[in-house]
Amino acid sequence: MTTSMDNDDVDPVVESQSVADAAKSGSRRALLVAMRDRIADAVTNTNCPPRDLASLTKRLQDMANEIEAIDARANDDEPDRLADLEAALREINPDHPLLVGKIDDRFDPSSI
Repeated sequence: MTTSMDNDDVDPVVESQSVADAAKSGSRRALLVAMRDRIADAVTNTNCPPRDLASLTKRLQDMANEIEAIDARANDDEPDRLADLEAALREINPDHPLLVGKIDDRFDPSSI
């Protein structure tokens, strides 16, 4: 059993589990999914106090965004793309300003 909250294995078809079980699993994504499901139940419950609805809805949206970000990172097919592009540029033009740090990007107020 993993105890670290850094375990973000992506399994989009995960069985619903309780918040407590998801927390014990060590998977941040599983915990977010369980909390999202719990909050979604509360929001759709007709007995949900109106004073709580706005904050619960906002938190639900935040969790959905966090889950989406975890999934996007996990689905990144080319994590080394920048290194590949740099190597290709170095092959074509080893003295390119992007590679040798000669780009002057300081702000000049007189240019406005």
